[in-house]
Amino acid sequence: MKIIVADAFSPAGIEELKASGANLIYNKDLSDASLLDAMASEKPDILVVRSTKVPANIIDSNPALQLIVRAGAGYDTIDFVHASKKGIYVANCPGKNANAVAELTVGLMLSIDRRTAEGNALLKEGKWNKGMFASCKGVRGRTIGIIGFGNIGQAVCAAAKALGMEVIVSTRTHKAGLDKQLGFTYASTDDLLAKSDIVSLHTPSTAETKGMVNKEFLGKMKENGVLINTSRANVVDEEALLAKLEANKDFWVGSDVFNGEPSAKVADFTHALAQHPRVYGTHHCGASTAQAESAIGQEAVRIIKKFASEGALDKANWVNSASVTDTKMGKVQVRHLDQVGVLASVFSVFAENGWNVQELENIVFKEREACVANILFTGDVAKGEAIKKALEENASILSVNIC
Repeated sequence: MKIIVADAFSPAGIEELKASGANLIYNKDLSDASLLDAMASEKPDILVVRSTKVPANIIDSNPALQLIVRAGAGYDTIDFVHASKKGIYVANCPGKNANAVAELTVGLMLSIDRRTAEGNALLKEGKWNKGMFASCKGVRGRTIGIIGFGNIGQAVCAAAKALGMEVIVSTRTHKAGLDKQLGFTYASTDDLLAKSDIVSLHTPSTAETKGMVNKEFLGKMKENGVLINTSRANVVDEEALLAKLEANKDFWVGSDVFNGEPSAKVADFTHALAQHPRVYGTHHCGASTAQAESAIGQEAVRIIKKFASEGALDKANWVNSASVTDTKMGKVQVRHLDQVGVLASVFSVFAENGWNVQELENIVFKEREACVANILFTGDVAKGEAIKKALEENASILSVNIC
C-alpha cells in the first residue's frame, strides 16, 4: 500500500512502516495546496495526519484513497462526513495522548496561579520583584471542575487529586462507582460553574459543544475564576470570553487552542484572545510530547497494518462507522453450506423484496463445510416469513432465523 504521512510522526513508527514493505511518503510540511497536489499526483491508499486539515477537496483529489488516520484523538480537522459518503474509512488513536494533554492542562493551571510567564519576563528584563508573586493562592484545597470526562479528563482528575484539590465533574455519562474509585463528585454544569475555582474543558467538538462557553456560561463562573481550554477552540465563544476578561480583572484563562489558528506549522499569528495579558496561551501543542508521539505512532502503525492485512478497523478506532443500534435495522442469521453462490442467492432474494444489507459477518466453521452469516438489513420486516421461505428453498441453506 502507498501511504502519505503529512505531519510529524514517530521515527520508530516511520521505520516500522518502511520495514512492513509499505510505499511510504513522509513529508511533515504538507498542508493545504501542497497536500492537495501530493494526493492528486501520488494517489496514496492511506493518508496519515495529525494537525493538518483534510477537507472535502483533498478527499476528492484522490479516488484511490481508502483510509485516513488521525494520529491523535480528535478528528474534527477531517471532513469525516464527506469521507463517509465516499466509502473512505476514518480512524483515530483515542487515549494515546491523554497524559500529554493532561500535563499541559495542569501546567497552565499552575503557571497562571504562580504567574510564571510574568516572572520569567521580568528576569529577562533584568528586574527582580519577589513581592509581586507573594500573594499567589496555591491550588491545594481549591476546587477544579472538569467538563468532559474521557481519558484526558480522568488524567487531569488524577493529577489534581495528587495536588490536594477537590474535583467535581460534569459529563453526559455517569459510570457507576467511578466517582468513588477516582475520588471526585458528579455535578450538573451549573453547579460545577458555581463551585469551581478552576474550570477545565475536555469535550469533543460537536454540534452540541460548539460555542457552549458563552456569555451565560461565563456569567455562572466565579468572578476570580480560571478557565482552561485544551480541547477544541470552537467550544468557546471568544468574543464573550474577551468581554468577561475585560469586565473582571481577576479572571484568567489558559488556552492551547484558538479559533482561526494557522494550519501551517510556522506562521505569523495575531489574535485578540491569544495576546490578552491575562491569557496564558500555548501553540496547540497539548499532545506534542515525545512520549505521546511514540504512543500515537505505535497505535497508528497498528491501525495501518491491520487495515492492510484484513481490510478492517477495530471499532474503537473507526470513527465514521454507522451505529448498529439503529432500531430500523433487522437481523437475519443464515446457516449455510460453504459453497459458491450461496450468499449471492441470499442477496438476490433480499433485492427482490427491497431489503438492503447494512452489515455482514460470515463465520466459517472448522473443516470449512458450514458457515453462519449474520446480516443486518433495512427493509420491510413484514416480508420476513416470505423471505425465509424463499431462502430455505435453497438446498445449501440449512436454516434461517429472522430477528
